[in-house]
Amino acid sequence: MKYETLLNTLDQICGEAPDNLISYKVDKADLDLLNQARSKAFIHLFLKVKFGMTSFVERQDFITEGTQDGGVDAYYIDRENKKISLIQSKFRTTKNNFEKKKITANDLVSMEIQRILKGEKEDSRGNEFSSKIKKFQTEWSKISDQAYYKYCVIILGNLENYTDEQIKRIIDNSDYEVFDFSRTYKELIFPLCSGTYYDPKEIKITIDLVNKEQSTLKQKISTNLGEFPIRVIFVPTKEIGRIMSKYKNSILKYNPRNYLSLSNNKVNRKIMESITKNNANDFAIYNNGITIITDSFELTETTGTKDVGQVIMLNPQIINGGQTAYVLSRIYEEQKEEDYSIFDGKEVMLKVMILTNKTDLNIEFIEQISNATNQQTRVEEADRRSNDKIQIAIESAIFDMFGYFYERKRGEFFNGIERKYIDKKLVINRFDLLKAYLAWQGDAANARRSGTDAMFKEKRFKEIMKKYADVKKMFFAYKLLVNIELLEKNPESHKFGASMKYGKMGIISAVGILGISDEDISVENIDDLAKQKLNDVSSMWQDFMGYVTKKSENSSYISENILDQDVYYKGSTVNADIKSFFQKKHT
Repeated sequence: MKYETLLNTLDQICGEAPDNLISYKVDKADLDLLNQARSKAFIHLFLKVKFGMTSFVERQDFITEGTQDGGVDAYYIDRENKKISLIQSKFRTTKNNFEKKKITANDLVSMEIQRILKGEKEDSRGNEFSSKIKKFQTEWSKISDQAYYKYCVIILGNLENYTDEQIKRIIDNSDYEVFDFSRTYKELIFPLCSGTYYDPKEIKITIDLVNKEQSTLKQKISTNLGEFPIRVIFVPTKEIGRIMSKYKNSILKYNPRNYLSLSNNKVNRKIMESITKNNANDFAIYNNGITIITDSFELTETTGTKDVGQVIMLNPQIINGGQTAYVLSRIYEEQKEEDYSIFDGKEVMLKVMILTNKTDLNIEFIEQISNATNQQTRVEEADRRSNDKIQIAIESAIFDMFGYFYERKRGEFFNGIERKYIDKKLVINRFDLLKAYLAWQGDAANARRSGTDAMFKEKRFKEIMKKYADVKKMFFAYKLLVNIELLEKNPESHKFGASMKYGKMGIISAVGILGISDEDISVENIDDLAKQKLNDVSSMWQDFMGYVTKKSENSSYISENILDQDVYYKGSTVNADIKSFFQKKHT
């Protein structure tokens, strides 16, 4: 499934190409041309995700793939971090080859790193380098502080099991990184689909020093988790709008909400009007402000421009005030011809917590901060659990094993769906997964009658997920639910009767009691296995219904010899009934 998502993503990237780049606009029936286009789109994928290059045309300028490329398919000059990346890519046209076929020493030896960097115009065989390689050499030659730069070979593909010494000997003793199939799925495809690929490693904020006797408040705050340096500063609303517009979900990783889920809120209009319908700086007083955690915070008031300062933060994350930042980003994006005068003189309070040690990053502590400071909008219980380590582990494991996207935050994969990188059928609703897994464990009644908030209450959620490491069965329970819903559309294909409407959780419980081993579940057979198990249970269901109606304990659910299934499947006897009946069948 992950490889299919990769292909789909590459095809959508090809579709983003301008009409004049005809090598990307190919007929899918022509497999040779299609694979050539996908091969270049694979490099686009890397450049987009790892370097935040959103423009297709901009990325295309860095792709050198072709004849006389010196074994370099693309490059990137990172002037900020003083690093040059030289990329060799081997895209494979089948799932098996993509995940198993290796790049060999013969492939790597074609990279003429030193000749290119030293400005040689020909390769080691006397052939003139291509115009794209020469363009890179020209750019490189114009950099004044070359001695500070490091260079790294990026290998997009699976590498033979060479030693580090052997690899470096082949590629002119260069540093290198290998993005094999696993890293491609985890670090390129998943972040792209979740909109978290453009990491805000460093952000710079221009601040207005007018009317500020002191630009920032500095204090150390003692908490039950230790002492934290805190900075409080008022920053221009425009700057927050610009940052949020650029980074979106990438700056909300530890926030209980994501960019899309912030869009549908009644508070948004009030926040927006306080900017758009007010010329004064009332916003700085009335708004609760934004809380950010960061690895470091630096401020200077000496920028060479009167009354202008600058703040630099490393790895910042908004943990509270996302709603405010979201609205400011929308206002920022709606300004025509880049006229941002609507923001003039309007500021927002920024409360910055500096994490002096990575162990400071405690999700429970972040949640406490969010709960205490966010009174503008209600945070749903499911959102409160979104950054729980259990949720993160489930999301990662399901993608690794099955290529599906578990939506621990509402709208988390909107970016992938909107751009058609992923089929929305691959996105798992968190409530559906939780109730299906609860039913699988034998509690069909609670799975049927409990709402989202009740299920995601911290204690209840952790009780259900106490076996969360058993991801295969958890995902299989979800796939049972999906297949039951498909059966419901075709009543002639099963014998569940009215239980299909009211007893879905009961059916999942029955399959769970009949049992299945982890070894039986694989990405290739999971739907067929689900259909088989449902067919097995279906053949017993009429007998089960007869068993239920004969039990005196169920008399309160029966009227005129008809079982009220809506009430029964939420009642106090259904769990025991399913267990006693299907355990006998199992034995």
